[in-house]
Amino acid sequence: MYSASSTPSRTPSKAVVYKDDTKNSNIFFISRVNFNYETVRHKNKLFEDEFIDYINNTKDSLTLKKQQWQSTFSEDKGTKSQLIEQVKLAEKKQKDDLAIKEKEKRDISKLQTEISEKKYKKEMIKECINTWKNQIENVKKDIQKRRDANMAKQQALQLQLSKNEPELKRYADKLAFAMVGLRENVITFSFTCIYEKDLSRPCKFTIQLGEERHSIYKILECSPPIEHLDEILSQLNTNRNFFTFLKKMRQAFYRYAQND
Repeated sequence: MYSASSTPSRTPSKAVVYKDDTKNSNIFFISRVNFNYETVRHKNKLFEDEFIDYINNTKDSLTLKKQQWQSTFSEDKGTKSQLIEQVKLAEKKQKDDLAIKEKEKRDISKLQTEISEKKYKKEMIKECINTWKNQIENVKKDIQKRRDANMAKQQALQLQLSKNEPELKRYADKLAFAMVGLRENVITFSFTCIYEKDLSRPCKFTIQLGEERHSIYKILECSPPIEHLDEILSQLNTNRNFFTFLKKMRQAFYRYAQND
């Protein structure tokens, strides 16, 4: 380390002042000072050597610090590159995470929409099922009412037939006809003993009986075709006298057979 050298010592001779009294002059003369130059040169040499050592040491220190700084800078540069790469990776991961979260949000929203739609459809189906159940119950009740009405009607018809059967048998014997039920409320009447040459030759017609008490009777088929059939049927629908109607039908068949 550089340290300032002490000021070189000097050993001056004693100064002798001479006064020139010549011509009353006031001029004084100082004798020469004698310096020790060898000592000064030696101390100067020491100073120069110490200064050069100080310069060299400073240069070495600066060089070492520069190398350390360059090494640290290189390490910092590598660390900085690693940090930049890590930041980029973190940003990419963050973007990927955001994209995944956005996709999850869309998927969740879609699922919630589908769940809401399915719930709505489920409620609609449930409501439809309840409506259908009510309709089925109403239909069952209506069917049961119709069954009860039909049963009551059949019982009434059976009761009426049981009451009319003796009279019908008497008319059947008297008017020589037979009855055949084709289906419900449809009966075929077949008359015999019409044609004198062939008593077994039948004349017949099929009539549909009304379901209600005041419904209209209809002739579905008549063989052979007789005159005034519409008039005879109209009288039946007016007076509701079925036995008179049977007599008029036999008379009409008989007239047809006479003219045949």
